[in-house]
Amino acid sequence: MQAVGAVTLHGCTGGTGDRLPIITLGKEENSLILIQRQVYLNTSGQAELFALSTARGNVLLHEMDDHPSVVRELEETNYFSFRAVSAIQISTTPLADILREFNPHVLLLENQLAELPAQRRYTRGTDHVTVFFGALNRGADWAPLMDALNEVIRVHGERLSFLVTGDRAFYDELRTSRKEFIWGEKDGDPVASYADYTAALHRADIALLPLGDTVFNRAKSDLKFIEAAGHGAAVLASPTVYARTLCDGETGLIYRDVRDFVEKLTLLVTNDDLRIRLAENAYRYVARHRLITQHVESYIAAYRDLFARREELERDRWERMERYFTDLLP
Repeated sequence: MQAVGAVTLHGCTGGTGDRLPIITLGKEENSLILIQRQVYLNTSGQAELFALSTARGNVLLHEMDDHPSVVRELEETNYFSFRAVSAIQISTTPLADILREFNPHVLLLENQLAELPAQRRYTRGTDHVTVFFGALNRGADWAPLMDALNEVIRVHGERLSFLVTGDRAFYDELRTSRKEFIWGEKDGDPVASYADYTAALHRADIALLPLGDTVFNRAKSDLKFIEAAGHGAAVLASPTVYARTLCDGETGLIYRDVRDFVEKLTLLVTNDDLRIRLAENAYRYVARHRLITQHVESYIAAYRDLFARREELERDRWERMERYFTDLLP
């Protein structure tokens, strides 16, 4: 949006990790202030700062990309971080339905890739297949599959190697020496940088995307699928989340149970034509539909609409404050 001249950005926009001081909320004027995944205490001082900011013509937009149960403090503060802002930005319909309970003004902007990665060139007839897994806090999702995965390794181990980041326990459970763990930039950090994460995906032939069917997981986005597809890895995924996007048998494979997981992973390992066809189809899907440049105009329109409705948003915000946080008001 900045590139097309639709917005002017300032604050923490350079990827430096520096935080914008909270007092800045009270200094800006006529701006859309995007707050990313923060927990604010329900205090009179915080309520006053938000009120000062909106009185100066600002829209407070809180971006959240996970089920709110992930942060215990959100419930403990009566969801002040959602109720006390102007609107909420999310990336999935299930999450929108959940967060409307706290704030009816929900802006749905699906995750997209910032740019299209270079197209892969594949070699048929290879005797080597690389499998990628990269995620945090997914132990409950992959644990039911691990015995089956190790059985596939036992049968096809000479052909298989693994690239893993984020979850050291997953790496340790793999019964093979043909595996590599990609560490983060700091010593002991199990999470690779985004550049190293995507570089590993670009080296992989298959990406595993397991998610158990839970309320928490259903709120997640399909970002890992479009990342894998964009980097040319054939995807084997759970139906939770990914069945909303992935076309089974066309842009990847969906497994329904452990037996199905084994059968479809074996197909991907042994059938080069299938694996490459799925990867190429998925890459075309991303190239045609899931790049940010293809959606930027609609995103700009959505932000402009929010800004045009500042008075309505503030009336509703104030009503929520009076209903849920009367003791914080002057």
